[in-house]
Amino acid sequence: MKTKILVVSLLIAQNAMAFNDSPTEPFDTSANLTTVSTITWRTVNDVQKTCEAESRKRGFKGFGYSLQACSFFDGNQCTIITGKTTNMHTVGHEVRHCFQGNWH
Repeated sequence: MKTKILVVSLLIAQNAMAFNDSPTEPFDTSANLTTVSTITWRTVNDVQKTCEAESRKRGFKGFGYSLQACSFFDGNQCTIITGKTTNMHTVGHEVRHCFQGNWH
């Protein structure tokens, strides 16, 4: 039982920190995987459903936690998925994934 509580607590903490980045906090660009990327931005009605499906289509297991947006990157190709209404912080967060991969 203690192990289950610990695992659930760790998952909650990890997910809580996923969007805990400040939009004004400087970050080091030396971690960039690329300096050139072709970005496709898809706006959808159901972000969760679309991101989960796209993850599985690409051979991943899905996310398993609540999403506001997602991105998938492969070399210099990047796809960002957001809702039809979003904000600059969310888009910027996902663009950073296009250049730095899984940075958080």
